[in-house]
Amino acid sequence: MPHFFSRFSRRLRSQSSIAGPQTRTTGNDHATPTAEAYMMSAGKQLAATLDNLASVIPVPFLAEFVKVAIADATVIEESVKSLQKRVHRLALTIIDLVPNDDVSADLQGRIKDLHRTLDDIVKDLADLKQQSRFLLIFFRGINKERVNSCIDRVNVALEQFHVAHEIRAEELLHRITSHYSAVTKQLEKIEQTVNDINKPHAAPSTVTRHDMPTKRKIFYGRESFIDDITSLLTNEAASRVCITGPGGMGKTSLALAVMESAVVNRIFRKEYQFWVPCVEAKSADLLRRILYTQLRITAESYDTLEPLIRELDASKDRRILLLDNFETAWLSGQDQDKVGDILARLAKLPHITLLVTMTSAFPPTDDIEWQHRGLPSLDLAAARASFQRIYPGVTDGPKLDELLDTIDRIPLAIVLMANVGKHSQASPEYLLEQWHKAGTAMISRGSSQSMDRTISMSVNRPVVASNSEASTLLAILSMLPAGTTGSNLSWWAPSLSSHIAAIEVLRTTALVEQEDGDFETSRIFVRPTIQAYMAQQDRISEAIREQVHRACYRYVVAYAGPDDAKFKDKLVAFRSEQTNIQGLLMQVSVRNILPRALDALIEFSFYQLHTKPSTVLISHALDVASEAENYPYVAAAQICLGKTLHRLDRYEEARQHFEEARRYYKSFELRHQSDRIRAGICSMSYADTWARISDETQEIGDKERRREVALEAKAHLSFDASNKYQVARGLLAYGRFLHWTEESEEALMTLQSAIVIFMELDCPASTAECFAYIARTHAWRGRQEDAGSAAERALSYAERSGFLQIIDQSLRLFAANQMWFERYDEAFELITRALATTQAMGYPLGIAHNLELLGFNRAAKQDIAGSRVAYEGALAQFKNIASHEGKRSQARCAANLETIDWNRRKSDDLRLGLKAPELMATKGRDWEHS
Repeated sequence: MPHFFSRFSRRLRSQSSIAGPQTRTTGNDHATPTAEAYMMSAGKQLAATLDNLASVIPVPFLAEFVKVAIADATVIEESVKSLQKRVHRLALTIIDLVPNDDVSADLQGRIKDLHRTLDDIVKDLADLKQQSRFLLIFFRGINKERVNSCIDRVNVALEQFHVAHEIRAEELLHRITSHYSAVTKQLEKIEQTVNDINKPHAAPSTVTRHDMPTKRKIFYGRESFIDDITSLLTNEAASRVCITGPGGMGKTSLALAVMESAVVNRIFRKEYQFWVPCVEAKSADLLRRILYTQLRITAESYDTLEPLIRELDASKDRRILLLDNFETAWLSGQDQDKVGDILARLAKLPHITLLVTMTSAFPPTDDIEWQHRGLPSLDLAAARASFQRIYPGVTDGPKLDELLDTIDRIPLAIVLMANVGKHSQASPEYLLEQWHKAGTAMISRGSSQSMDRTISMSVNRPVVASNSEASTLLAILSMLPAGTTGSNLSWWAPSLSSHIAAIEVLRTTALVEQEDGDFETSRIFVRPTIQAYMAQQDRISEAIREQVHRACYRYVVAYAGPDDAKFKDKLVAFRSEQTNIQGLLMQVSVRNILPRALDALIEFSFYQLHTKPSTVLISHALDVASEAENYPYVAAAQICLGKTLHRLDRYEEARQHFEEARRYYKSFELRHQSDRIRAGICSMSYADTWARISDETQEIGDKERRREVALEAKAHLSFDASNKYQVARGLLAYGRFLHWTEESEEALMTLQSAIVIFMELDCPASTAECFAYIARTHAWRGRQEDAGSAAERALSYAERSGFLQIIDQSLRLFAANQMWFERYDEAFELITRALATTQAMGYPLGIAHNLELLGFNRAAKQDIAGSRVAYEGALAQFKNIASHEGKRSQARCAANLETIDWNRRKSDDLRLGLKAPELMATKGRDWEHS
């Protein structure tokens, strides 16, 4: 097909030369201005028609050329000749842009028709221009008809010309690129337009754009958070939501689930939902560029936010921006103010919804009113479901739950651990064992999404390095499995200048968490996964480890006994730190033993004896002392272990340890008073335990041998007559022996002598213990009024001391005395308190005695159901106590259950025929209902 440009240009040049000398006249040449004005009017109509041409022919950037021509024709109205030249250039450009090769015959014919129409229009314009002014004025209507006819012909031609359906954009762009390098810049814009068709924005070509990921397949336990956050996003006034939490907690997964929710998709069109990954945005400049890229907005420069804000503000359609892992932008660089300004500028647009995820405890910038949602660990049911979804063959049970608790039920840790289990087919027990050995390294090998990587990103944030004490405090807190209170930080980290400043930095990076409440009393802690990470690869220096252990030993050795005025306050402080202390003391070994380590082991074991007995720590202390061949500490550990077993009603085992300790004290010269005191404690405990062993093991002469042991205890404790406290303790030891051997009057005299000294020295625990034995002795002799008075005084001193064991004993004595006088309601309150105390201590015999008292009390109130439940519970407890006391009590409870059933059938008083609890028994007769 011949090239239209050359043919058409030659034709136009020849028309121009012919039209020059020819003039159509009507005898009037005086109307030239009117003719020019008339032709300008026709030119404007033609230009408008060509505007339609641009819209019908979908040739890229054709509209730009047409609009330029229209604008010029509208503004420049000097002459028809000027307009005519511009129309010529426009027509030439249009024809030249049409490809010449490989065009269908039908299309070629239509292009020829369009060419002829344009040719005729140009010719008619030339004819009109050459008319005399007289004819233009005189035959105005005729000339106007000729112009309108031209316009009509163009419109008809355009209706028949459907180039948009025949010419493919790719084909045309290829030809334009190959023929005209001068329009390369415009072609790039066209290509970008084609690529981003049906998208709201264009994107800068220098940055890679990322698509929004899909919600994780393993996703449990976050439904309430999805509902909560989506409800916030529906309201423009509350549509600034920030999800925070430690690394691996599933913040991104939650945010993606929100983005996929039906509520969000109903409010925000898909093209107006944007994911902005900020993990690489280590500066305000990078954050700006990522925003331009992800929001598909182009600008001549990305150094300012203005083009992006203008583009977002141009349309009031609601858009949602998910700024994921925003902690990188907020915490990595030195330009936090600039990052905050970017965020604030976005937040000022009311139709822009912000959903932010951050590995932190706080949302970014206070300039925005955030709806803050801290993400906790999964609950146990969701954690179990997540684990079993990945590892279906895992053995369900307590060990699986323990494993999940150990890794803190963090979603990422669960997924990684479940995959380790699935690939190795390991049991929860074995996985737990490996975790204690390897920590987070166990679930970090060969995975870009590992716990080590997640935690290290927070540990290595510049904001942590900006505070020289933050890393030190992180190491210290990582050694405290239960965390600590703000007030106790001065004990664990005495060298730090500002605990609050260091905590603020660590909370900002989600390495440390703080419970709600005042700083001094709220618990500050490091999660187990971070503790496990810090414990590996020497991340905690030896100097810090030693400093923490020394602080622990100092604190424990300063522990005050039950008779110390500070004991009650110390109990509270110890209770808050006992998990940390036990964890640190269990790390003591012969290889790393420090001064006072064994003292701390023994002292803390005695503290546990006073609160909740456990053989774990004291057994460890005995092992360490034995391995170190430190025999005084071996004997001390034997005493504490024996007393612990005694409290757990394991009397035979207890006696063996007391005998071992006594052999040591008999073998060595007792040079120090502390050795004599411990020897006295050993003998006194041995005598008490001996009294509780079953009757079948008693032999003739046992009573006298026990007396020898009791006198031995008194002698050791009272060795230094100037030490009044130890003299009184010796009297108490011998008075207890006299009580158990039923030498009542001598027991009362001995105990009363001890009370005088204890009251003088203000020793509440020992005073309470003396009154308790006095009350029991009076009750045994049938002196119930005196017993009640002594029991009430015992309770008063016991509560002052805070010593749980003597509090329980006093409550039971007083409750039994109240039931002697049929004050059942008062007794019920006392029994309830005593039962709570023994349960807190984990004291089996005390629990059994209190349940038996409760059963008797409920029977007296004709409460059949309550009485049966209490007696059944007591019976179960007594069955586990291997002593003559346990056996007698077991038989008594079983008989009472039968009596209750019998009386219920006969509609008799439930108390009739019941055997009273042992505490209500008197010498020579049982309790009788008056």
